[in-house]
Order: sequence, then structure tokens, then C-alpha cells
Amino acid sequence: MKKVVYGFSQKLFVVPFLILALILSACGKTENTQSNVKAGDGTSKHGKTSISMAFPSYNASYLPVFVAEKNKLFEKNNLVVSITKVQGGVIALRGLQTNEFQIISSLPESVINGIASGANIKLIGTFDDQSMYSIYTTSDIKKPEDLKGQVVATNRTGNGTDIQLRWWLQHNGLEPDKDVRIIEAGENSTRLQALVTGQAKLTILSQPTDLKAEAAGMHKLSLMRDDLKTYNHNMLIANGEFLKNNPEAAKGFMAAIAEATEYAKKPENKEEMVQIIMEKLEMSQGEAEKSVDFVLPALADKGKANIEGLEWAVKTAKEAGMLTGDITIDQLYDDSYIVD
Repeated sequence: MKKVVYGFSQKLFVVPFLILALILSACGKTENTQSNVKAGDGTSKHGKTSISMAFPSYNASYLPVFVAEKNKLFEKNNLVVSITKVQGGVIALRGLQTNEFQIISSLPESVINGIASGANIKLIGTFDDQSMYSIYTTSDIKKPEDLKGQVVATNRTGNGTDIQLRWWLQHNGLEPDKDVRIIEAGENSTRLQALVTGQAKLTILSQPTDLKAEAAGMHKLSLMRDDLKTYNHNMLIANGEFLKNNPEAAKGFMAAIAEATEYAKKPENKEEMVQIIMEKLEMSQGEAEKSVDFVLPALADKGKANIEGLEWAVKTAKEAGMLTGDITIDQLYDDSYIVD
């Protein structure tokens, strides 16, 4: 494979006034969800340590958390965990750095430069050790070569989603900003809107928006994990002060995620997983079954990160100009909170 060299377009995408609401409406919850005890800053309450956690999206990738909640695995590990849905990874990262959140989930590229620049945060694990993205096109695009001279919709130039999209284009023989024009279309729903309205021919989508793409007649051209073999998608990042002051709580959190993941992946529990996704994300049974089938193979055993995937993220973040300094995997990732 050729070395990836990135050139980024700074063009902005103007979202049209008329939105196809029925097609593009989110099929999962977007409100905050909290346990019956409000989590704080890692302090101890009634013998349990409180953890406030932020998700930049709400989808089936977080099945281990849903299972841990349902089966009271956080309580088993002396934790009270509160979950908040925030608008994007930037807000989640900001809250993590100020200790508003003790743990967040994010793409690795979003935090690599922050850690390299001295931010007191650390990757401690991952929900999934494969990419959760798919490449969707309008129905007239049958193969990558059909995209030459066409428009491609990305999220925001230089972020983790954009890096994966540009990597995929080059991996399939297309030079970004040369063979295709790249526009910024924002989050999943507006990227899909760009396809539906004909303003772009291709974009990259995560679940559950992929289900909306299929319903809208879009064509799944590629599953990212088939091309990008080494990746960690929804990683777990923790505040450094929290880790320093509450190492046992961090281990307890990862122990709960490990047990929940093992439970979720057992074939005899699949029907239960479908029911959990139906309830948590307000999906139909058919949608939930598709989401579970997509997510289960990618869930990382014990929450352990794919080291080659971390190396890929560092390499491509540097080539993309997101990482201006050097960083080692040991500086980036600490697996000592994972209990074997």
C-alpha cells in the first residue's frame, strides 16, 4: 500500500433548508441518561465511587455499557456510573480535561495530539477493536473508479472520521482533493442528507445511520473493517487525576466492561442483546438485529485495544497534520487497568 499523504480541503458545506426529516431522523436516543445517583468527580459515596461518563453519540457500540447497567456490573465493582450524551467529541474531550467527566468515548485520532501536547488524559481501553464505519454511495456508484470527478462528503476536515475517509479513498486508488472533491457536511445525518439530495456521491457513516442509508436506497460500497484491518473505534479515555486518585475504580470500570462484553458475545444471549438495543435505542426488532449483528464481532475482548490499530492512528494523525510532535504507544495507552 502506498504511503498516505493528505491534502485537506477547507471548503464548507452549506446544509440545505429542507431536511428529509423522516429519512434522516436519528433512530437512537439523544438525551442524557443517568443512574439514580448522580455521578460526581470520582468521589466516594456510600462506599461506591462515582464516575461521570460522556458519549459523543448513542449507538449499539455501547452495548457493553447497557449490559453492565442492566446486570448491575458497575455496582458489583463498587461504582455509580452516570452517562451523558454530548454534542460531539470536542465537547466530551473538553469536559474530560476539566474533570467534568472522568471517562469518555472517542475516536483515537481526536485525543492523540492532546496527549502529545501534555493533556493529562490517557487511553485505557476500547469498546471495539475494529472500525465501525461503512462507505455509502448513491445507487449509480458501483465501484471506486466511478467516483472520479465526483463529490465526496466528509465530517470536518482533519478529524478522525475525515482521516478514515481519506485513507479509504487512497487505499482504493483515488487521490483526495484531486480525483474527488471533498466537502464538509458535518455529522452522520447531514452527511447522509448530502447523498439523498444529490450533493455528494459518497460518504462515510456509522451505525445506526447506516440503517437510514439503506432505507433511503443508498448503496453500501464497502465495510471499512474489510479494508482497514487494524483499528480501535470507540476508545475509552480517562482523566489523569481520576486515574491517579482512583486506580481501583478505573480497574473496576474496566472489569465491568470486560464482563459485560463477554456476556454480550455469548450466542445464547443474542436475543437478550437485541431486546436491550430495542429498548435503549428505540429501534424496531429488525433494526436492532442488524445493529447487534454488526457490532458483536467488533467488540474487544476485555476492552483491550488493538496495538497495531493505535500505531495506525498515530501514523495517520501525523501524516494528516493533526499530530505535530512525537508520541509513543506507552505515552498514549495504559492497559494496566484491564484485569486479566
